[in-house]
Amino acid sequence: MPKMYGWVREVVPESLADLAGIQPGDLLRTINGHLIRDLVDYRFYVADEELTIGLERQQTAHEVHISKTYDEGLGVLFGEEPTPFIRQCANKCVFCFIKGLPERFAPVSGLEHGMRSTLYIKDDDYRYSFLFGNFITLTNLKELDWQRLDEQKLTPIYVSVHTTDPDLRRKMVDGPRAGDIIDHIKRLGDISITCHTQLVLCPTINDGEQLEKSIRDLTELRPLVESISVVPVGLTKYNNMIKMGELPPLRHFTREEADALIEQVEVHQRRFEAKHEDGYPFVYLSDEWYYLTGREFPPARHYGNYAQIENGVGMTRYLIEQWKAGQRRLPRKMNQPRKVTLVTSAMARPVIEGFASDLRAIPNLEVQVVPIINQFFGPEVTVAGLLCAQDVLKTLNEQEHLGDLVLLPRVMLDNEGKRFLDDVTVEEFQASLPTRSTFVRNAPETVHAIRELADVDNLLRVV
Repeated sequence: MPKMYGWVREVVPESLADLAGIQPGDLLRTINGHLIRDLVDYRFYVADEELTIGLERQQTAHEVHISKTYDEGLGVLFGEEPTPFIRQCANKCVFCFIKGLPERFAPVSGLEHGMRSTLYIKDDDYRYSFLFGNFITLTNLKELDWQRLDEQKLTPIYVSVHTTDPDLRRKMVDGPRAGDIIDHIKRLGDISITCHTQLVLCPTINDGEQLEKSIRDLTELRPLVESISVVPVGLTKYNNMIKMGELPPLRHFTREEADALIEQVEVHQRRFEAKHEDGYPFVYLSDEWYYLTGREFPPARHYGNYAQIENGVGMTRYLIEQWKAGQRRLPRKMNQPRKVTLVTSAMARPVIEGFASDLRAIPNLEVQVVPIINQFFGPEVTVAGLLCAQDVLKTLNEQEHLGDLVLLPRVMLDNEGKRFLDDVTVEEFQASLPTRSTFVRNAPETVHAIRELADVDNLLRVV
């Protein structure tokens, strides 16, 4: 059976779905007469307490009835939603991530597998914005989309603004209705939907006075606009210094420019922190600015509920706080000499070195930190999420001794944790290393991995 939305991949044993007779391979079509088009529909309609579920099994229609509480799940896991169901982007943003990739079918030196095919999908889907925090431009919404937003109250959503100047946004986004961003956000407010916004800044294009205007215009839309994130443009060797239309060539911010920009934004942050009861700055700087300038990260209270953490706002501070909280769970010692290799990106190296210093206080534990220079996308790309397997393997295999365990950031992999950007599988990657390796999402998983290494020592000691 082809994988389309509503295709049941797995049913949790003894769950409501299992007891009702729903089986893997079934195609869930309707809930209480409502067509299930995607995950948003499913989550919205499954909240009812009395459900009549229409499904298809081997081309035969079936119907099951389930009684449940409001927040009780059915125990159904779905197959992947195919790319045709994703609302794709019709814009031609000057800094589009696709422009930072090698051409999809062009031969690239050292790329045996080709890039992961899903990287070339330009997502601009309001459903994914609501579900996963993906940023959208609001340029492709049709009347039926607005009606659905109103009906299902998909709030909050995440909006790529970049600039509130209509003419400049038309040049930067280059898409239908790109200049109507303020009207679109106001329309969201008319149907009681709030949004978090981002301004991806390009030097000499939408910074400086344009940034001031954007912050001022979005501030006037509070509380409809819940936050603003200010993010530096991300460029690879494939689109660095590229010139688009009438705009200046794209380039990275210099350290001096980043320092000036932080000071510019901090003026607004101090004003909001002093003026509003919640004490939050409303305008947030992504972590890259602090790494680029070497400045200290703001305290945890600065980020509130970390509403834009998936956009790199406060991610480092959250990781540091996690590490502080989890340190007490580290083993007191290793019963025999052990060595751990911590793999990191060039940008995060100072933070990971701090963690390594704490780990080195554990008797019998040697720790080395190995930062990976991004050769595939260019050395100026310094985040872990854009590291390819080929660069990681080359660097690790050049080390004299990796030790007993290699820990790598899970963000290098796709959502399922199976493939790198260059389409190398985790199994292929691990088979290419002489040492056991594992991927960790956060500080607690790192602590757990170190504890497991100590537990192995204890088990060997008993034996």
